[in-house]
Amino acid sequence: MTEEDPLNLKQYKIEITEQKRNWVPSFSDDEKLNGFYKEQNEMIQGFLSSGDEERLKAEDEAQNGGKVKLAVRASFVVNFCLFVIQLYAAISTGSLALFATAADAFMDLVSSIVMLVTSRMSSRPKPYKYPVGRRRVETMGVIMFCALMTIVAIELIIESAKSLAGGKTESDQLKLVPIICVGVAIFSKFCLFLYCYSLRRYPAAHVFYIDHRNDLAVNGFGLIMSIVGDRFVWYLDPVGACCIALLILFSWASTAFENMWLIVGKCAPREFVNKCIYVTLTHDQRIQKVDTCRAYHSGQQLYVEVDIVMDPETKLRESHDVSQALQRKLEGLADVERAFVHVDYDYEHDINEEHRPLYEMGGSSHSIRALIKRLWTKSQKHDPVGVAV
Repeated sequence: MTEEDPLNLKQYKIEITEQKRNWVPSFSDDEKLNGFYKEQNEMIQGFLSSGDEERLKAEDEAQNGGKVKLAVRASFVVNFCLFVIQLYAAISTGSLALFATAADAFMDLVSSIVMLVTSRMSSRPKPYKYPVGRRRVETMGVIMFCALMTIVAIELIIESAKSLAGGKTESDQLKLVPIICVGVAIFSKFCLFLYCYSLRRYPAAHVFYIDHRNDLAVNGFGLIMSIVGDRFVWYLDPVGACCIALLILFSWASTAFENMWLIVGKCAPREFVNKCIYVTLTHDQRIQKVDTCRAYHSGQQLYVEVDIVMDPETKLRESHDVSQALQRKLEGLADVERAFVHVDYDYEHDINEEHRPLYEMGGSSHSIRALIKRLWTKSQKHDPVGVAV
């Protein structure tokens, strides 16, 4: 055992022999066993490298922080240019599918402004007004982004239904210049999609990566349906607009629900909780047990709560120093915003008792069943048991 590996976990790492890949997927026992050992090796490596996560995170932000800002600002500029191009193409052709893509581009522009503002706010904390920082405002920006895109999708579905109900109408034929402009916009979106894909682990870049991915599908499909609807079958244009709207609706609604659970306080993955337990156990020899370990989301970042057990005779100064150093170490893990360490001297107690209200409201239950039972009991008391003859 060494200081870097106090529990001697390296002995449990298994060398995996890479097998030849076949075109047909295999579900043999060997494949399952190799997958298990691969996950175990990754978990052990994550435990052993937990002490370097803060340094690596700082180096990563110093190296890629400017790239994320560039991705956000470039996305805003491209979204503005795309809106102008799509609006020109939609007005000049009268295609409902291109109007759908123009509306999508306009909402992208508005949403980009929202993301720029929230990203700027999250990077500038006000400790006196917001003691724990403003990191969660970025998650709220994502939810606002999703809400705006959902509104656009519903409006497009309504307009498509109106167009289908109105029947075929006369419109100008598609010209080459608007098609070329839309093609240039799609190419610029593809370049930004690749750039944001490489930075997708950052919340702001991840949102724009999803946005550019959806725009590639929306604009490409919209352009095809507008051309086909103009040349061959008229109703393919509003049908294509409706399909685009449904794609936008389901994509951003799922993203909104995913981020909503992060705001509510979704539990962290089990692998991360195990890492927190490992860091706590190996922090100091005076820590006897880990009573409780919780990790949950507070926006994109995580809060960690740890209850440790120390000897009852430990001096206050020692227990304070150990717990404070452990708190600092836990906050050094990747994605951890705050950590709370509670020191106890025994572990044979109900952890739920610690957060119970001081004053519980007594009295009877307010359920319908309890009310009927009380009325029945009261009526039995007032009615005579028998009548004397």
